[in-house]
Amino acid sequence: MTASADDDQQPPRFNAKPILNEIRHGVDRLLNDGQTTTIDLSRLPFDAEDERYLREALGDGEVYASVNALGESKVQETGVAGVWWVTHFDAAGAALGKYIEITTVPGILKSQPEDMLRGLHMLNARLGADQTITSVQEQQ
Repeated sequence: MTASADDDQQPPRFNAKPILNEIRHGVDRLLNDGQTTTIDLSRLPFDAEDERYLREALGDGEVYASVNALGESKVQETGVAGVWWVTHFDAAGAALGKYIEITTVPGILKSQPEDMLRGLHMLNARLGADQTITSVQEQQ
């Protein structure tokens, strides 16, 4: 019996293929309904081989971001637009959670209204009282 090229290929990992299917449906929901999806990989029986297979299947995108807030969070776009790897670490560098987010922009990268309000106050103070802008939130 001779070996074929197919014999060298690894079969899809047990949990990677259903996750790829969920990602496919998630991208469809995002495109058609604007509905985002988050898949919590740390809550699934998902090993290093599953992750390797999933990373190879999704490929790498062009965007990478690192956020430092109570520990580091790494955000990596995949080769599938709208599909993001998001990993959160504690202050000691241990992974707290691994996620696939299907969205236009991951939540960790979006400015929060309270942070924007603090920034507005800072700018107001630097510009002086005569140049103060009052935010909509403050007027309510």
